[in-house]
Amino acid sequence: MRRLTVCLVVLATASSAEARDIDYAETIARVRLASPDVIAARAKEGVSRAGVRVAGELPNPTVSVGTFSQTAKVAVDFSLPILIFGQRGAAMDAARAELGVTRADTRVTVSEIRVAAAHAFVALWTAERFADARRESATLAAETEHAVQDRVDAGTAPELDKLRAHAERLRADADVADADARVDVAAAALGVYVGLDGTGLRARGDPAVPASVPAFASLAPRVEQNPILARDHLDALAALARANHEKALARPALVFDVGVNAFDPTLPGPDFHATLGLEVPIVSWRQPMVDRERAAAAAADAQRAADRTRAAADLAAAYRQFTAATERTKALESGVVPAMRASARASREAYGLGHSALIAVLDAERARLEGALELVAARAERANAWIEVQHAVGQL
Repeated sequence: MRRLTVCLVVLATASSAEARDIDYAETIARVRLASPDVIAARAKEGVSRAGVRVAGELPNPTVSVGTFSQTAKVAVDFSLPILIFGQRGAAMDAARAELGVTRADTRVTVSEIRVAAAHAFVALWTAERFADARRESATLAAETEHAVQDRVDAGTAPELDKLRAHAERLRADADVADADARVDVAAAALGVYVGLDGTGLRARGDPAVPASVPAFASLAPRVEQNPILARDHLDALAALARANHEKALARPALVFDVGVNAFDPTLPGPDFHATLGLEVPIVSWRQPMVDRERAAAAAADAQRAADRTRAAADLAAAYRQFTAATERTKALESGVVPAMRASARASREAYGLGHSALIAVLDAERARLEGALELVAARAERANAWIEVQHAVGQL
């Protein structure tokens, strides 16, 4: 018996240790620090930073050693390319531009994961509120079953009411078990985005949603802050930087060559020589490559225009959904749900006094539960719509 008690205490302690609450603000903050997707995106920035150093690498010299059968027995030559016409700088500028695109991609990834994490938090919050409503309904079903039992024992209600009340209570208990399982599923989904084990993860507080609807005119100009538009702009700049690099590669390149011929029997001593060569771009001006990069810049600008149109449309749709959900939430909170609660309470009281049939009590309780769930769903829809508004204007 003592061993069983110790085991139960250990299990209870472990269970409480696994439980963890997380609020909306922490959910958003943890994405940047702990999300696996964001960490992977930041790792790609390291590759691009290394690419800048690679672009700045200088060419290696060439050393050759030879011999002649009639003259010098040893010939040593040293050749060094000299990039003095901006080729190296253009290459590094193009690599820095690519680094800017990679960083913009990281910002887009952070935004997308934040939005997904915010929706996941709302999903967990919704599942928990659904579970609370189901538990309240199960408690009321148990109370109704006891009331029916009392009336059946008193001979003022048929045995059929007892069976019906018992069935409703069993259904309510099953709904609670299903709702609790859905909470665990939602917690696991949220844990992926915030870098936490979803076991025992629970939402603390409500999603961050403004109490009143802001004016659409104050939101529309903020579409330009969308990180996707910034990434498209940097894509165009990177393409132009690559075009400049291609043009720089068509510039002349100097080649400095110095050498010595030794042990030549026809000469009194070593014969030193130096040469300054010039690579002349006659065959290839790299114009097709330049045209390709300029076309890529034009394509990036066109993509930015398309993404701006899409973001504006997404903002308008999300704002309309947010306003509609706000009105629906107010109607449910102020009128519908209180009336359904009052109706269910009155039906239970009337049944206890023998003035109402059981079917009326069950219908009223079912309507009360549907109203409570509908209110939770409306508040969740409002929160999700606001998340999409923030996403469109680059605030997430």
